[in-house]
Amino acid sequence: MKKKKLKSGKKTSLGLLGTIAAILLGKLKYLLVIFKVLKLQTLLSLFISLGSYALFFGWKFALALVYLLFVHEMGHAYAAKRIKLPVSPAIFIPFMGAVIGMKEMPKSAKEEGYVAYMGPLFGLLSFLPAIPLYWYTHEPFWALLIILGGMINLFNLVPITPLDGGRIAAGISTKLWGLGIILLLAYSVINLSLLGFLIVILGSREWYKLYKKQKSLHNDKLEIQELEQALLRLKQESHDLDLIDQTTRNVKSKISNQEIINLLNRLSTVIGKMKKDLYLQQLSGTYSISEEDSYDHQHLIKPILDDFENKLAEYKLEVKTTETYYKTDKKTKVQLFLIYIGLVLALSFSYYYGNEILLNHPEIQKAMSR
Repeated sequence: MKKKKLKSGKKTSLGLLGTIAAILLGKLKYLLVIFKVLKLQTLLSLFISLGSYALFFGWKFALALVYLLFVHEMGHAYAAKRIKLPVSPAIFIPFMGAVIGMKEMPKSAKEEGYVAYMGPLFGLLSFLPAIPLYWYTHEPFWALLIILGGMINLFNLVPITPLDGGRIAAGISTKLWGLGIILLLAYSVINLSLLGFLIVILGSREWYKLYKKQKSLHNDKLEIQELEQALLRLKQESHDLDLIDQTTRNVKSKISNQEIINLLNRLSTVIGKMKKDLYLQQLSGTYSISEEDSYDHQHLIKPILDDFENKLAEYKLEVKTTETYYKTDKKTKVQLFLIYIGLVLALSFSYYYGNEILLNHPEIQKAMSR
């Protein structure tokens, strides 16, 4: 009898374990889907940020902050997907926020502004449910969520790159970046914000780089014309080493694009070696240019000219982008300005409202009066 009971007990235990395993495997499917959608690096960085914030501010605050950052970044991801722009998964950086990297640049400032705008818009939508939740529960936490959401997204709308506000403002006028630099610098000095100072440095650098590119636009166009003519001559003269050498030297003295100068230096080195080999053949009395030698010369020169052509195409695209990327029509400028101001006002009101209800909360007033 005892043996039978033991056997039936084992069967029951095994059956129970099998049932639990089946349930876990069933749930694991959904877990794998989540990992695939969110990407492992997003989850890892999310939990690291969550733990870091919790150590200093507690789990409740940490969950609220990570939730707000996550929804904000999902706004950017959603917008990028709408315009078929590939982006990297969201990465959370403790005490810095979160970021989604663009694998390709948008086609215009209008597209970039759209992707940037959807972050703070989703950010606004993320904390709006906290308003009725506060009315229903009168919990100060919900007021804190409103304040935090308003503050994070308002900060992101300062018109300076790499913040969202700078990317939206670029479609209106890049001159607005100067205003953003002044505003953020003043804020950083008053609040001794290390993050603010870092963004001011990055934004100033971006503005200066764009200024330099736009200033040299006319010269760059002339240089491209010079390079196009030089490439054509080099292709036509590829059978004559002396002519190629002369053309290469002339072009190098007139251009400033370092990548193409490096290619021309490479071409000069190859031509120099060929000429040296031919000179040694002349000295030894074995000088002759066979079809095979001519083919070998072409075989060495052609890849360099192909690289030259590719680099020239990249250079042309870069110059064209500098010229056209930030050009938007009046209608687009007005639309961008209106939605930008509308979002700033909505977030400012939310932030003010959150502060008001928190300061007027009985528990907060009691704590302040002590």
